[in-house]
Amino acid sequence: MTNLKRPVKRTSNGLIREAGKVREVVIILRPKGCRKEYQLTAEVCYTMAVKADHAAKQREKRKLKRK
Repeated sequence: MTNLKRPVKRTSNGLIREAGKVREVVIILRPKGCRKEYQLTAEVCYTMAVKADHAAKQREKRKLKRK
């Protein structure tokens, strides 16, 4: 395994449909200093990121609604 010393940006071969457009998936790996290893496909990473973003927007929306 190669240790990351600086961020590495790659474009995957996979395409994803978002907002009515077909886009390439860009993956950025950043060094974090963690020894735990995970194996994920680019599609799963993208899906998890979209779900996390959606959940954050929903929390913000609920917070504004309570005020």
